[in-house]
Amino acid sequence: MNNRLAGIIDRRETELIIRRLEGELQLPRNPFCRNDLTFDYSKIDPIYHASLDREEELLLYKGALRGYEDKGFLSLALRRGLVDHVNEVRGVMESGDNRLIRELFDAHTSYYYHTALLSATFNPELAQVFAPTRDAEGERTIYKLKIRANRSIVDGCNIGGCGNNGELLILGAIFPEEIVEVKIGNEDLESELLTSEGIIRWFPEEGSINRDVKNPNNWRHLCD
Repeated sequence: MNNRLAGIIDRRETELIIRRLEGELQLPRNPFCRNDLTFDYSKIDPIYHASLDREEELLLYKGALRGYEDKGFLSLALRRGLVDHVNEVRGVMESGDNRLIRELFDAHTSYYYHTALLSATFNPELAQVFAPTRDAEGERTIYKLKIRANRSIVDGCNIGGCGNNGELLILGAIFPEEIVEVKIGNEDLESELLTSEGIIRWFPEEGSINRDVKNPNNWRHLCD
């Protein structure tokens, strides 16, 4: 890993360890509004742009635990109170250093402990992978998001291996007003990965460019 990126991640990890040893509670903290959590696309290689129009509102999907439609999602960084790390990650993306950016994507998809990014996708089938129907406790579902393009970057080099499904990384947080629908039933027969032969695939078909849900009536509308 690039020494600069490794240094940023290691420094924040050390900070968390020291704070824990000192008995400090690592409480969630989000001092940002949506307009604060954007990327300056003029400083970022177009390969990472989520849209040609930075103001376009994109429809995305995220598989996760139930119960987030009213409170939204915080990145691991903000869940641990690392507000400055959000700006560090934005700085990496806006640095123009493609090697550093690729390593940031790799670190995020490897689930480093305090990532400032949140994953989402254009394809509800890929979101279903992170909301398995055979979750014994039925605690997972899929959220439909409406995110302004410059709130996110796209994995244009396919570091995460999602291909045409499209993995997007959203900066800092997903706000409740950005969650527009939530999937109601998430049983086997409602799986986005259910084939016409009645088989539930583990992953979307290779090269899939699907953007549609299987059953629009199985979604609860929250806001426009």
